[in-house]
Amino acid sequence: MALLIALDDHGSLRRAAQQVSLSQPATTKSLREIEAMFGAELFARSPRGIVANELGRCVIRHARAVRSEIGALRDELAAIMRGGGGTLAIGAVMGSMPVWLTPILKSLREVQPDISVEVWEDNSARLLSMLDQRLLDLVIGRPSTSVHPDAYDFVPLEAEEVCFVVDGADPLAKVESIELADLSGNPWIVPQAALPMRSLLEQLFDDRQLPFPRYAIETSSTFATLSLLRSGSGTVGLVPMKVARYFEEHGLVAVLPIRIDRRGPPYGIATRRGATLPQPVQRFIDLCVARRDAEA
Repeated sequence: MALLIALDDHGSLRRAAQQVSLSQPATTKSLREIEAMFGAELFARSPRGIVANELGRCVIRHARAVRSEIGALRDELAAIMRGGGGTLAIGAVMGSMPVWLTPILKSLREVQPDISVEVWEDNSARLLSMLDQRLLDLVIGRPSTSVHPDAYDFVPLEAEEVCFVVDGADPLAKVESIELADLSGNPWIVPQAALPMRSLLEQLFDDRQLPFPRYAIETSSTFATLSLLRSGSGTVGLVPMKVARYFEEHGLVAVLPIRIDRRGPPYGIATRRGATLPQPVQRFIDLCVARRDAEA
């Protein structure tokens, strides 16, 4: 397993041999034995090095998964032996932070105070890639952004309400009535083209038969959107409503009084399909479901 991963990482028998502390002849022999076990070549050889073929990529993907699971098992056993409450690695889109992640982690620590938690914030696609690599236990996001959305078990949480925002000190922050048509010529911070929020924003302009903003600043980050609102007077962005309200309470942004009937695609908790969930992961999910059902 270690040899296959080293070969994939380095693309060289010599460098892979150094990593796994074997001689190059022993490495070559071991690779032949592995390929004989599978009944097929796993790597294409050339003077430039060694590259996994389709079968090899499949085997290496599973080898990495096994190595990761063994590492997780080791960490969990170590936590149990020292009296700890286990570990939990969470990926979350920013829109879920104030609404789900913060209160759920507070509840989780009340019942399991000795748990170690690691939190990653990014867009759904990057977080799901980390989930695929076993770097995360769960993702609060949208599996629809993945190249293989059916690879996850999914617990829906909510369809996201969105709003238009400006910087809290912007003159537009004080308006009592405004329409999207009034803002079509303003500077805009827009989601990048591949993101669900971009499709939603395009639909909002189409609904009103307005041209999409030209020369906008594009970003995949809600936090970047909020920061870039200060890049010029009248700059407008589209963000999740609950995130906007959180920052509005601190005077950092202002929600514009424009009615939006459309909602963002639903997000929720994604885990690897069919995976056995450690106790901290299952408890986190149970707390989210209880909160969702209580608010329904």
